[in-house]
Amino acid sequence: MAPVETYPPDWEDDERMSFLFSAFKQSRDVNSADWDSKMSFWVSMILRYTQSQGLLSVTLRQLQTEFTRKGSIPLGLPTVIQEMVRQGTLQRESDFVSGVTSGWLAWSMRQLVIRPLRWTAGTVLGIQISPDEALVIPEVVKKWSELLLKRYPSSSLNSLPVLREEDVQSLWAEICPNPSSLNLVLLQLQRDKKICVLENGEEKLMKFVQEGMGQVTPIGDTDVGIYELRKCEKLLSERLQSACEESDKLKMEALSCKRLGNKHQAIRCLRRRKLAERRVTELHNKLDTVQGILERISAAETDRKVIAAYDVGVSALRLAMKDVNLEKAESLVDQIQEFCDLQDDVNQTLSGASVNDIDIDSDDLERELDDILKNVSDQIDLPDVPTTPIISLPQHPSMFESDRDGSQQDDRSHLRYAPQPVLQ
Repeated sequence: MAPVETYPPDWEDDERMSFLFSAFKQSRDVNSADWDSKMSFWVSMILRYTQSQGLLSVTLRQLQTEFTRKGSIPLGLPTVIQEMVRQGTLQRESDFVSGVTSGWLAWSMRQLVIRPLRWTAGTVLGIQISPDEALVIPEVVKKWSELLLKRYPSSSLNSLPVLREEDVQSLWAEICPNPSSLNLVLLQLQRDKKICVLENGEEKLMKFVQEGMGQVTPIGDTDVGIYELRKCEKLLSERLQSACEESDKLKMEALSCKRLGNKHQAIRCLRRRKLAERRVTELHNKLDTVQGILERISAAETDRKVIAAYDVGVSALRLAMKDVNLEKAESLVDQIQEFCDLQDDVNQTLSGASVNDIDIDSDDLERELDDILKNVSDQIDLPDVPTTPIISLPQHPSMFESDRDGSQQDDRSHLRYAPQPVLQ
């Protein structure tokens, strides 16, 4: 995890830091405002530092070293640790481990993670505490445990019923290579019932909670049996590969001896090769048997999930059909048919009043059309038709010259319509 800026801007203010580096008053009642201000500053500093460095636990000495400024250490850090432990923001590692009283995880934590305490002067809550004693940050541990739990389903280990300690370490190595941090995370998961731990001889086995389930189921004989079969499959595959390589090696050695003229040595190599080939055949048969059993187990598990899905579907269908029976369905169908018949009758009645079905006489329609045309002709006022012939004079350009000047227009305009007869 990439480090981030840890120190606030106040860190460069000598006057401010002089106050913050001083020891706390014995009683908060002396000056509650200053006491709360100083406490808030250091609690925020500690949490910011642990989160930026990806730490799941921290020690008092580590904090004193980290927050040393110009040769001075914060004198009030023991009081801050006391308050954080009281509030639950920090928890002593021994108390955190005691929450899981059994199992090899708790044992390994007590033996390997909890550091030997070197008692020195100074007390916290009236109880002696070593500056080197680890203090767990529960909030950070929970976040990391959730991260590991989300990473498991998308990994290749998801198909395995149980995992070895080495498998979980390889899964965790990409996130954090610290084994002690892994133990803290696994303890948190075990406390939350998200993993189950079993010691099988010299091996430590773990089982993660399956997706969609609230808690992990205990590791049973079936899980251990499948694990043993998978381990046997892996062992047989390795031995088979080794036997095939040996057979190929003996073949090449026999050819080499033949080329060199060492016939007896070549025959011995071929005899050993025959034994190796027989061993390859035996290993093949054993491996096929083990793989067949594993395939049957996988198919049975798939069938079990399918049956469980069918069971859920039947339950849902039964709940959906709770208030439905055959008599009710038949009644509803009869009602629907009745309303459909009624609607058909209404539609037929309405369609019977269509204008296409009315008997209309075509002669009446023609007489009505003649009356309409007659009425329209009477309403139009046209001028009388003239009885005298109309003579139009040819238009000459000179006739219209006076029209442009506005003179003699009225005298000749009547010639266009009704010219007078010429007298002799």
